[in-house]
Amino acid sequence: MTTPHVDLTLPDTERRLAASLSSPWRDLLYVPGPGLTSPLDPGAYRSSLLVVRDDGLAVRVTSLVTPAFGGELCRLRFETPGSSRPSALGSFFEPSRTGTIYAFTSDREAGAARAPDRAEWRYEGASLAPRLGRVGHVRVLRERGRVGAGSWVADRGLVLSCVDGGECMLLGVTEPAEAALFLPAPGLYRALLDPRGASQPGVTVRDLLGHGERDDVDVTVELHPL
Repeated sequence: MTTPHVDLTLPDTERRLAASLSSPWRDLLYVPGPGLTSPLDPGAYRSSLLVVRDDGLAVRVTSLVTPAFGGELCRLRFETPGSSRPSALGSFFEPSRTGTIYAFTSDREAGAARAPDRAEWRYEGASLAPRLGRVGHVRVLRERGRVGAGSWVADRGLVLSCVDGGECMLLGVTEPAEAALFLPAPGLYRALLDPRGASQPGVTVRDLLGHGERDDVDVTVELHPL
């Protein structure tokens, strides 16, 4: 009898889009609003992302989530949007461009667009253009898991080589919907890049990949060049 297995590796079309991110970037855009940042995960940004390559092609980065083995599994998803409204989005390259959010007017009878007025709803760091203006090597972070008699493989993230020699990460997440996790610097998530290194409480590979509450899950990660 065949044991259950879920394959969430990138299909060829998405793999080519992911590989194409090894190129000059014109911008990296995000959707402002609640949930972009969290005090529990400092330095991380959860949003649907839009990479604008130097040739003008836009690549949307989100997560594909599927229920399996009594929980949820996910991978990164790459697509070229049919249409987008860059003016409504915030920019990691030009932090003064914070985009717009939609909220009820004071009488709650209509909606209106306005700038995100809370600091946690927008990116307030330094411009990332000097670091991500030209991305070098791109590697896939591949998750392999097992629970009971079932198993899975998922392309959970990308590791991007920056101009300054550092690294940024994109990681698939199960929530919020239609979002990916962007890490300008790996920080605690560096444990995913060196799983054999010393770990801190709550910073194991299983915890960082969202399986921390399941003691029956065994998970490992691998890095593969694109």
